[in-house]
Amino acid sequence: MKNFLQFLRRAWRYFRGTKRVWRRPPQSDLLIIDRGTASPLDEMFAHHNPHIMDIRGESINMLALLRALPKARLGAVAYLEAYIDFVKPKLVLSRTDNNHTLWQLKRRPDVTYQVALVQNGWRIPDSPGGETNLIGTLGFEKVDTYFSFGRASRASFEPKSDTHFVEIGSLRLNNFPNYLLHDVNGRAISLISIFRPGRTDSNQGISELANLKTYLVKNEIDLQIMGSQISAVGVEEEITFYEKAIPRDRFTLSRRTDANSSYTKLSPKSIYIADQSTLGYEALALGLRVGFISFQPPFRLTDRFGKPLEFGEKGPFWTNDPSEEEIGRILDYLLSVSDEQWERDSGWIRDQLMVHDYGNTKIRAYVEGVLTDSLENK
Repeated sequence: MKNFLQFLRRAWRYFRGTKRVWRRPPQSDLLIIDRGTASPLDEMFAHHNPHIMDIRGESINMLALLRALPKARLGAVAYLEAYIDFVKPKLVLSRTDNNHTLWQLKRRPDVTYQVALVQNGWRIPDSPGGETNLIGTLGFEKVDTYFSFGRASRASFEPKSDTHFVEIGSLRLNNFPNYLLHDVNGRAISLISIFRPGRTDSNQGISELANLKTYLVKNEIDLQIMGSQISAVGVEEEITFYEKAIPRDRFTLSRRTDANSSYTKLSPKSIYIADQSTLGYEALALGLRVGFISFQPPFRLTDRFGKPLEFGEKGPFWTNDPSEEEIGRILDYLLSVSDEQWERDSGWIRDQLMVHDYGNTKIRAYVEGVLTDSLENK
């Protein structure tokens, strides 16, 4: 009852600025949950005319809410189940994999629909953001298929849920070919931005970034920063943040403009620096040279390189120590290593963290199989 009351309070806050829908959701074979993360699934499977469910306050279906009232003890799960029963899908699909409620959608033994979640960010059970720490706490978390980045995700969630894991990498990245053996030894260095609004400078590694500045100045190399912010205000805050650690004439910031803009900027002409970044792992999956440096103190234990797989505190292209010496070691290696040596050092690790299914062949085959009733071993 407590969970449902909390859900009702959240729903009531939405009422003041949220559209209330008093008609049944349309029936559809494919239900995609969460408009906020529906892309690119809605584009990939547009030919099936999927129905997209709002769960972030864009709208609330009052008929589903009323139907959920007798199951108040289930909280938000009751609302989702009532909504699904109206739509009558063959497949429920979502990229909001850090929402614990979605891991409970197969709790009823008599449902006929399939549930598949798609990994949408670098996640381990104690990662900040979302509810990944709750997965497994109830004991009946079950989805039919979890499309994960790689083996690391399987190691995180397989013991905690009853599901079939399929390693597919990143949906958006899979639209781009790999860059293995690019044979370019440039001097461009790109930092995948670690800035996030609302965090304190010390928690975001300002002093550690100053160690990076020392290397840049000493070697007369400019830094390209792949920005994380889209709005003009956010970009200004991001620039101000970096100016506290790096001279303004030593870096340029490339603004993020849309969901794909960061991918289109990845190039074999640059090496990359990342810290607990999904884009960093994605760049690694393409064969690009990426160094992982733990600039941000809060994440050195919870989100160090490759966790939950263990590769040690330091390696050829990663370190949990953001000192001047270690930063210099990583960057010197990335700038000088041959393609053949890079493949020997990174290839065996890369494929464990994030596979590359160019064209998204695996998830396309699964969805088509479920919706045409031709999937083997559903």
